[in-house]
Amino acid sequence: MNRHQRNMITAALMVAMFLAAVEVTIINAAMPTVVTALGGISLYSWVFSAFMLANTTTVPIYGKLADLYGRKRVFIVAVLLFVLGSTLCGLSQSMTQLVLFRALQGLGAGGVLPVAMTIIGDIFPFEARARVQGWFSSVWGVAAVIGPFVGGWTVEHFSWRWLFWFNLPVGLLVIGIIAVYLPNRKDGERPHVDVVGAGLMTISVFGLLYATLLIGEKGWRNPLPWGCMAISAVLLMILIQWERRVKDPFIPIRLLQNRIIASSNLTAFLTGMGMFGAISFVPLFVQGVLDESPTLAGLAITPQVLGWTLGSIAAGRWILKSGYRPVVLTGVSLIVAAALIFVGMGQNTAYGWVLATMCALGLGLGLSMTTYILAIQNAVSMQDRGAATSSQMFSRSMGGAFGVTILGAVMTFQLKRAVETSIQAHQGEWSPETIDKLRHMQGITSPESLAQLPAWLNAEMGRWLAHSLHAVFLTATVFSLLALIVAAVWIPKGSAQSMAFPEETTP
Repeated sequence: MNRHQRNMITAALMVAMFLAAVEVTIINAAMPTVVTALGGISLYSWVFSAFMLANTTTVPIYGKLADLYGRKRVFIVAVLLFVLGSTLCGLSQSMTQLVLFRALQGLGAGGVLPVAMTIIGDIFPFEARARVQGWFSSVWGVAAVIGPFVGGWTVEHFSWRWLFWFNLPVGLLVIGIIAVYLPNRKDGERPHVDVVGAGLMTISVFGLLYATLLIGEKGWRNPLPWGCMAISAVLLMILIQWERRVKDPFIPIRLLQNRIIASSNLTAFLTGMGMFGAISFVPLFVQGVLDESPTLAGLAITPQVLGWTLGSIAAGRWILKSGYRPVVLTGVSLIVAAALIFVGMGQNTAYGWVLATMCALGLGLGLSMTTYILAIQNAVSMQDRGAATSSQMFSRSMGGAFGVTILGAVMTFQLKRAVETSIQAHQGEWSPETIDKLRHMQGITSPESLAQLPAWLNAEMGRWLAHSLHAVFLTATVFSLLALIVAAVWIPKGSAQSMAFPEETTP
């Protein structure tokens, strides 16, 4: 493959990744307008949840299909599903239709990221791959930051439907470039697909993710999410037994026996539970505790993206000199340090200190997450690269999903306890109406909810929220420390080339 082909493929893959990544956040600013146009406010959260469930659940499936049928075919199918879902979302006439089409869009988006990263692993040698993967890793972060701004601007000047329709011409252009320039290396083969394994995995993962959503909506005491978790756990055990017996398993258990893959995935999962979950609470801290504007709260995420980009680029160069272990340990140590700093923040913390901490956090994430991808891809043959790559991204996504749920539950519990303690202390001073609002308010930390309270309670709310977020960041620190322990104990020593799969050691 010549340089022009690589450049065209790389550009197309980066654009596709950006489109899939930006759909996670671009709809946020448009949802009030969408609800006004379509109604169905009861399905509000499912516009996000349907996309997330379909996206996360299908990541490991696409990785295996890319190994069986070739990257080109599977990637084109994924982009086609994404484009079709986007077009139908823009044509939706009801909230129910929008939710269904967002799920279809998520089915396509679930294949874009893992297959794109796998293709990069195929078309670049290790030395160049380390550099290119760093740039690709930063695409996701950039999309997360600019998504809300693009969404708001589009709704203001055009229509919310163009948030989806814009994907059609760009997606078709990506498909055209990949169809012309990327060869398919699986022509002539007739692979066997482990349908039972794929089905068991999909249902079990969907159940776990759905349980996290139910916990967020109904609380820990509701039996429904625990029932979903129990069913998913049983299906997961059945899946493991099935995959050990079947001739061509959908999830190669042997890959998880590889020390590099196992340690990288577990560390990424724990990091996702800790800091990917905690990141979502930083804007709330800035706005609710520091009393800054919503704009500054949103901008607080930007340094993390810049740090991630720098860390990803640095990781690509550092790995070639010292191997995986020093890069990962440095990255995860930075993550732990950032988590500890967040634990010590309060109402008197300077906004600039939050920005600096987010930059350090992003630097740690860029160093570690980029290294995991490179290490896993370098540890397997090309025939297993898709499944291995998707396993790492799946671990990271699942960690983030569980982390947001757990940390959200910690915040809710602490906040309710702080509110109840204050109510008991001021029972005779506060009016019954104010006490009733405090006790029964849903989403007590939202701007709409705060607006219902007397102005003199704002400072008190900031104190309660600071106390609750302290517990959130402390919990995130525990998960991050566990990730550091796993990395220190389990990630092997040695140079990147010495731990490479044999086919990767040739220049």
